[in-house]
Order: sequence, then C-alpha cells, then structure tokens
Amino acid sequence: MTAAKHATKNAPATKPAVRKLPFDGPVLVTGATGFLGQHLVRHLLALGQPVRATGRNLKIGLALQADGADFRPVDLRDAAGMMAAMEGVEAVVHSGALSSVWGKVQDFHDINVGGTQNVIDACRAHGVRRLVYISSPSVMTRPEAQWNLTEDEPLPDEHVSVYSETKRLGEDRVRAAIASGADLETVILRPKAIYGPGDTAIFPRLLKSASQNRLPIVGDGDTVTNLTHVRDVVAATLLALESEKAVGGTYVVTGGEEVRIWDVIKDVVTRSGYKAPTRKIPIKRAMRAARVLEAIWRGLRLGGEPPITTYTAGILGLSQTYDITAARRDLGYEPKVTLAEGIAEAFPEGGAKPAPTSTPNEPAPTGEPPAVGLTIRSAGKVIVRPFVFRPGGGIRKIRVPALFAVIEHPDQGLLLWDTGYAPRFWDATRRLPWRIMRWATPAEIREDDAVVAHLPGLGHDPSEVRGIILSHFDPDHYGGLRDFPDVPIYCSWRAWAGARDRRGLSALRARLLPDHLPEDIAGRLKLLPDPSGPAISAFPASHDLFGDGSIRLVDLPGHAPGQLGAFVRRRGDPADFFLAADGCWNIAAIEAESYRGGAHRLLAIDKKAQDETYRKLRQVHRDWPELHIVPAHCPTAWREYAQP
Repeated sequence: MTAAKHATKNAPATKPAVRKLPFDGPVLVTGATGFLGQHLVRHLLALGQPVRATGRNLKIGLALQADGADFRPVDLRDAAGMMAAMEGVEAVVHSGALSSVWGKVQDFHDINVGGTQNVIDACRAHGVRRLVYISSPSVMTRPEAQWNLTEDEPLPDEHVSVYSETKRLGEDRVRAAIASGADLETVILRPKAIYGPGDTAIFPRLLKSASQNRLPIVGDGDTVTNLTHVRDVVAATLLALESEKAVGGTYVVTGGEEVRIWDVIKDVVTRSGYKAPTRKIPIKRAMRAARVLEAIWRGLRLGGEPPITTYTAGILGLSQTYDITAARRDLGYEPKVTLAEGIAEAFPEGGAKPAPTSTPNEPAPTGEPPAVGLTIRSAGKVIVRPFVFRPGGGIRKIRVPALFAVIEHPDQGLLLWDTGYAPRFWDATRRLPWRIMRWATPAEIREDDAVVAHLPGLGHDPSEVRGIILSHFDPDHYGGLRDFPDVPIYCSWRAWAGARDRRGLSALRARLLPDHLPEDIAGRLKLLPDPSGPAISAFPASHDLFGDGSIRLVDLPGHAPGQLGAFVRRRGDPADFFLAADGCWNIAAIEAESYRGGAHRLLAIDKKAQDETYRKLRQVHRDWPELHIVPAHCPTAWREYAQP
C-alpha cells in the first residue's frame, strides 16, 4: 500500500483563528518548557489568556515569564508543588511527560503515571473545570504495519516501549477520574509525530545521526506515516479546551497527509547540508539488532541509549497511519499546515536564522521611587570565635545575628527579606549527616526568635505577609519559610537551580537542609532573571523587582549560587539601605582593604567570585559613604539598625 493511495488534500496553511477562550482565570500548562508547551503558552498569551506554566527548564521558563506567563518550576513528581501551582486555575493542558525512546523504567512510571495522577489530584482539589491530556498514538502501536487507525482500535496487551505503556496508563488515570464522579471535564488528545520550529526530538535526532554518517534507511524505504505541525496541535488543543462535544473523548490528531517518511527525512537531511542516506537495513534485521542492544544496555546498565531501539526501528520501518474523522467531527479540527510548508519553515534553504542570544535591557524606572517601611530584626544567632569572622578578631566567643527585614510596600503590601533561623532547625539537624551543621555553626534559637513571633510585636499579623524575597538558600536565611504557607517566594533562578534536587551529602555540601524547606516551595516560587537593568555604583546591572525602583536587586556571587543583595529606600531616611545578605559577614570585612574573608572565603563555592564581590562592596562603601550597608550577620549593623 502506498502513500499516494491514502494522500488527502489539506487547506492552505494559516494561523489558528484568534478567539477568546471561556476561562477568566489562568490556564495551566504542564511541560511548558518543552517543545509543544512553549508554542501552546505563547499562543494562549497572544489570545490574551492568563497562563500559568510549569516545567523544569529554568531558562526557558524565564523566557516564558518575560512573555507574560506565570512560571512555576514544578516537577511533575512534586505533588505538593503541583497542588500549590494549581491555585486559582480554571483549565489545565497536561503536556508534560518523559518523552524518550529510552530511560529508566521507574522514571517513566513516576513522571508519566504518578505525575499525571498528581495533576488530576490537584485539579480536583482546586475545582478545575477542564483537563486536556496530551497522550500519544503510540499507545495503539503494535510491531507491524497499521493503516487508518481510529480511537476505537483495541490497545495492545504489550506496548512497543515503556513510554507508550506509561502514556496508556496515564490515559487510564484520566478516565478513572471521570468514572469516580469527579466534576472535572477531560479530553484526551493523541497528536502524531509533532514537528516544527523548536523541535528537539524527531528531526534533530535524525540529523545528529546523519552528521555522523550513521543513518541507514530502516526497511524498504516505503514506510508511510503521518506528521503533525506544532501549530496544528496547538489549534487542536484550543478546540479541546472549549468543545462541549469532546468532553470525555479521545482524539487522534495528525496533519491529515500520509507521507513516505524516508522521502521527508532525505529532504530534511539535504536541506541541512548532509548526505541523504542510501544504505538499507531490512526491518527484521533492524528489530533483531535493536532487541540485542536493548538487552545489553539493560543488563550492563550502560549510560545513554542504544544506537537503535525497537521503538525507533518500528517508527522508521513500519507504516502507521491514522484516521482523524473523530477530531474533525467533535472538535471541529482541520489541519492547516501542509507538510511542504511546515518543512520549508522549519528547515529553510540556507539554514535557519540564529535565535537572539540576549534580551533587551530593563528600562530605568520613571519618577521618584516610593520609600518603604523597613524594619530590621534578628531571627536567632550563631556563636562564633571572632578570629574566623572578622579581621583582628580574638578567640572569645561572640553571638552573631541572623538578620531579616520586614518591608512595608505601598503597593505590594507586607514583604519579608529572608527569614533567618527558626526553632525547627533543631529537628532538621537531629540526625547525621545534618547534625554536622550544628557542630559547624553552633546556633542559639529560641521560640520567640522566629520571624513569625516577631511580627505581632511590630503590629503585623503573619497572615498579612504577601511575599518573601530570599537572598539565597542557606538555613539561616530560609529557616522561617514554613511559617508562611501559600506566600509567594522570590529568588534568583540560579539560587533555585543550585538548590533543587539536592539530597544527602550533595545537599550537605551545599549547606542545604531539604526537609527544612516547604514541601510546596516549587509551586510558590517566583524566579528572578539575571539583572539586566541600570548599573548601581560598582554593580554593573540591577533588577527592579516591582518596576518602581523601590527594591533593586544585584548579584552577590561567590558565597552561594544566585545570591542577591537589595538596595532599599527606607521611609523617613535620607540614605538608602543595602541588604547585603552574605556578600560579606560584617562591615569590618570590607573596611579592611587587605582582608580576604577568613572562614567566609573558605566556605565560598567560588572564591574568585567572592573576591570580586568584596571588591565591589568596598568600592560602594568608598563611593557612597552615606549608604547603610547591612550584612546579615554583622553585629555592628545589628546594634545600629535592628530595633530592640
């Protein structure tokens, strides 16, 4: 059977019609930093739809955030984080998955099955109206040629890959949610072979093999299949979000054309400047080789993936086509991008234009920045010997504060800068290896030292806190986070990249107590980009947190990943404050030109970067003598600025 017999005529390529979706609240997109997720988020934003986006790639997440999305760096396996991210959401597109031909079996189950259940549970807990689950037609695939498959095709007992099996199990979880009587509308989409600008899976993998002259033709070269342009998948997803007829249904989505896949591959390969493949491997031989290689990789637990897998061999060497009548009937779906147009767009003659590598500088605020209320207090203390802490220090032990700040912003409400220690530090360090932290930094923490205990005395109820700005992830800076559930947490993306996924000795080396952090922290994080705004004194760039000049953040590298300092104008004070976190430990360290930091430098993750931070702090101190510099552990700042 040939492609010509099954070819269908497509309409000219157009952009999906711009229309308003029936949701006032945000639509949440999981897997938003993936190929499909990025396209979907940006299209929803173009419609004027509020979007919340989750995913693991922080750089892509920041780019989506710059476009207007509310990005939360939540892993699908993080049930608490997903629950927090779902707050206020009206509809969900669950496009996140471990989409790979190879990997650890447990990872596929944890992400594609357990992660889907986490999404469903969060949807039900927050009363989400509709869930669109992005599945895969590979759940229907058998190791044989298959033509004109519909959604009614019985699913195989054994799947061609762990990915296919776990996507089928994910579908089962979605259907079970309906069967349980949940007031949740669901639609399942099975888009076939998504390609287009930004594709990181299908053609890039083939081009990598072609560049190494390792791309044989699998089968007889007449394999027929369907491909689907990413814009068509986005259009189908939008229809699934609003179609009443589609509720409870499952729909295959394709580009509507049946094509010889090896003709397409040869076209893409030659457009990209490589030799088109000519050597052929019979499908049976390819399958046998793939089974042997898979057994070797599993048996020896080799890294990476085998040169060929049974799933890949089947996709390239066995025809698979699908009937999209149901999607046309219930969704009103009609593919718009022809294969010729899609390939020409994704692989233009002469190569694609390079993507921009930088973002525009942040504009300077206009007008006078609002002054804020600023109160500095200490949440616990550390007992140290001065000689490891400051130049010329002695050996008699002293108590050093863990300073935090309460900020009263005229528009943003009550904010915290760090949270110091909290009494739960003792439970978190009861056992080894965490007990080492007690020995290394002996602390003095009472119940009334916690930030939450300070606030009533300052005339604030803890429930009034609207945001916490975290300088970095050290326990004496984030210790009180658990006392403020549901409060957004601002931190540098680099700080979170250095803290997430750390366990055991890796966490200890990073001075991190994982169980000390809120379970749902990823769902509450507001990640901050690298500063790109105007310079401030010795700092070459700053980030205006609220766009009004009230709190301007700068990088303080060296001590910990992504550490930030903050310039703040306190109401009624003629000079600015600089909350220096652990940029240095005390003001004496930057007043002494030759001092290199003592124990502070020994603990630095990047000593050269910390030396540069000291240089900048000294220059600021010289050039701006009226500035109030407040290191987080400075006894002098404690005496001068912290109210008793």
